[in-house]
Amino acid sequence: MTRRHSITGNGETWHGAARAAFALACFFPYPAVAIGQNTGLQMGQAAALAAVPFLMTRRPGRHLAAALLLTAPVVVSSFANILLDEAGSPDLAVKNLVALGLSFVVLWPASAVTRRSSFGGLLRIAAAAISVHAAVGLLQVYSFTKDEFPLLFLYTNPSFKSMQEWAPTYALYMKRPCGLFPEPSAMAASLGPWVVLFAGLLVDPSLSPRGSGGRAVRPGGAFALGGLLIVASRSGYIASFAACVSALLAGRAGHLVGAFSVKKYLACCAGLVVCGAAGLYAAAEVSSGYGERVDSSWGLRMASIRLGLTSNTGPRTLAFGVGPGQSTRIIQRDWDGPPIPKGQDDPAVWSLTVRYFMEMGLMGGAALAAVLGMAVRAVARSSAAYLGACCLLAWLVGVAATTSYMSIATIWLFLGLLLDWDRVFPPGRRHRGSSDADWGSSDAD
Repeated sequence: MTRRHSITGNGETWHGAARAAFALACFFPYPAVAIGQNTGLQMGQAAALAAVPFLMTRRPGRHLAAALLLTAPVVVSSFANILLDEAGSPDLAVKNLVALGLSFVVLWPASAVTRRSSFGGLLRIAAAAISVHAAVGLLQVYSFTKDEFPLLFLYTNPSFKSMQEWAPTYALYMKRPCGLFPEPSAMAASLGPWVVLFAGLLVDPSLSPRGSGGRAVRPGGAFALGGLLIVASRSGYIASFAACVSALLAGRAGHLVGAFSVKKYLACCAGLVVCGAAGLYAAAEVSSGYGERVDSSWGLRMASIRLGLTSNTGPRTLAFGVGPGQSTRIIQRDWDGPPIPKGQDDPAVWSLTVRYFMEMGLMGGAALAAVLGMAVRAVARSSAAYLGACCLLAWLVGVAATTSYMSIATIWLFLGLLLDWDRVFPPGRRHRGSSDADWGSSDAD
């Protein structure tokens, strides 16, 4: 009996280590292994592929359904455009089919790390990853004062623009920290929802899971470091990020005031002074050159989104889209937005969801709506619906108006958490004092 327990314990330990490794890898799109000239296999994607044989023995659940819903329009659009001889570049369509499949496959094993029994471990992994990105961001801020881009050897991923080529211009003119992500907006859209989640756990500690020793997850450090990195990036995402955090604070204002003691009150006042000073500094930094950024960065972004939404006008393109990977070529051909500044990327659809709709048509739009509906339903059924709504909003702004990088696994891992929201926060459950099992436990999907 003792031996059987030991074997089971070792198996659970290995399962827990595998889950932790997968979750951690999802937060780092760099470095990646090249598979072809324009596709990179990230560590999170490789871990997801390795988990597939084991996941096939489990009962299908929401995460597999979401992955299949998002992948099916890509397959149909690829073959429809190739068979109708409408694909401008059939090879590019096939390559993007593979790349998008690698992106969406992350959703399936996400079900193993977003369940309630793994929630505490996932939060600790997310906090550690955010700390690493913040440390890299601070190093970048320092190096940019010397017109240098640090740790350039890590930025290897053929799926993204070559940082080796872009680094001199980036360090000389942009000077915006991005952590280990391809650019600031991609970083903000990827980490923003996680930082909003930590903010929610900070204002309502009863939602924080506890480890086997009763130790609660401490979200303060991850929120402070992640928020600092997002503010320093000067991304337009800051506005939605601040709105979500403010909504969380407003939602708990009455409870926080009622629970204050004199000691907590003085500590809060000190914290508000520090946060206020930091906020004024951030506002000054963000407002510096704001008009120029609106005309260039966000003006270009909105023009690309408008063009992407109005490109599917014919019956075929409306039904099946223009085909995976074809949107950039069409946007560059039909560009009628503001002039592209020197040194700026060539125009593309700078929105993940609009790019997906443009390339996959109404089938893609229906798939996006179905997956979003699954996430909304999970949030609405949970006992932490308000926090879930703020996190969902932060995620939506990121994928709809902040980044077009579909292959960043962090984005899909958070979607996996949203799909499991009512299991992480079960309906009717009292969260204060709730316990969180270790990574090795197994729940039914």
